[in-house]
Amino acid sequence: MPFPRAHYYIVAFLILTIAAFWPSYFSVLSTAPGAHHIHGVTATLWVLLLIWQSWSIRQRDFSLHKWGGRMSFLLAPPFIAGGLLVTKMTVIKDSPFTDMFAIRLSFADFVSVAAFGLFYLLALRNRRFVDRHARYMLATIFPLIPPAVARIFTGYVPGVAIRGPDDLPNFAIALNISFLVAAIFNLILLVNDVRNKKPLLPFTLSMASLLIMIISYHSFGQSNWWQETVLSYARVSDGVLIGIGLALGGAISVIGWNWNRRETGISSA
Repeated sequence: MPFPRAHYYIVAFLILTIAAFWPSYFSVLSTAPGAHHIHGVTATLWVLLLIWQSWSIRQRDFSLHKWGGRMSFLLAPPFIAGGLLVTKMTVIKDSPFTDMFAIRLSFADFVSVAAFGLFYLLALRNRRFVDRHARYMLATIFPLIPPAVARIFTGYVPGVAIRGPDDLPNFAIALNISFLVAAIFNLILLVNDVRNKKPLLPFTLSMASLLIMIISYHSFGQSNWWQETVLSYARVSDGVLIGIGLALGGAISVIGWNWNRRETGISSA
């Protein structure tokens, strides 16, 4: 099976994520906004699902693995809805961070939601082909890496940590580092697949999504037309965004599951 020890690395990432978002979310659960709960809970559950899937297939427990795969149908739609909601909330929040970074980053946020949906769709579509299925499922974690790593730096690393308004420019440094870290991990996996003659498309697509996110932040993410576009998006009601997210997630699940169901191969979902 590919990536037999992936669950250990994902557990490490989960611990890092909890530490990263402890000040802004996990330590203030009772007062956190609803959008943060939807996004935080579904993202955490998704990471736990990846751990479960990696561990169960390592144990050769195909029944548990298939059960986890079916649970993904329930998680993907609210995960996408939470991503759309938290992007809106970040954009409309009245804070210096919004003016300096949130609008510029919003395009990257949309790309991360789209990348997750694409990788999940392709994971379902390739569920009978272990090498492709495993890589697409693992790729769904890459949109989550930059936000977590950036907050580790702004929360804990001297010289980059943000302790007050005067330190806000440090977020730009942390953001660039976080994308670099994600790209390095992605490149390691891609080079390893080249050497072992494994499918290259999954991690090529995840690398492309990371590049689009950081390039958009440094280019048209700060343009007037994008600011007008994202502010128009922010005027859409929460209910409509939740409905769109659930519909998109549901459509991705149905299309991915039913796409070429008769293809032969090894069932891994």
